[in-house]
Amino acid sequence: MVRDPVPPPDDWAAIKRDSASGEAVAASVPIPAALMAQIAEAARAGVPNEACGLLVSNRSWGDGGVPSRYVPLRNAAESPYRYFIDPQEQLRVWMELDDADEIVWAIVHSHVASEARPSQTDVGLAYFPDSLYVICSLAVADQPVVRAWSIVDGMVSEVTLSVTD
Repeated sequence: MVRDPVPPPDDWAAIKRDSASGEAVAASVPIPAALMAQIAEAARAGVPNEACGLLVSNRSWGDGGVPSRYVPLRNAAESPYRYFIDPQEQLRVWMELDDADEIVWAIVHSHVASEARPSQTDVGLAYFPDSLYVICSLAVADQPVVRAWSIVDGMVSEVTLSVTD
């Protein structure tokens, strides 16, 4: 059976794979409230375009890492429909992370007028299977909605964000 690369929402179970057995286990990852606020603030500041940035940690989410900081980046696409991290800025930040023994815990971007679910474009451009993809939706004006996704080989799984103090 051939599966659609983006399964319907009912199939988007919150899963992650156990590193030893490869079996699916429920996924909930902690994220500090201050970082959630920074993501929402950056998304609002980016309007009318999508905003983008990185959540950084010393370990991946799958290895129990917790993000320690948010790094806002320039959306070189300057578009309300897609984001493109400026390549020179990306190289500079990746080198800084490498020097500090840090990694990209999540790649973050906003959706200005749609849900906080990965689009077909988002799935097609998901090149970092060890990182989460965090989307902040501004579709509902009074409250941004932030959700996280694992995207591996075109398969999309939601990962619950557990906001901590």
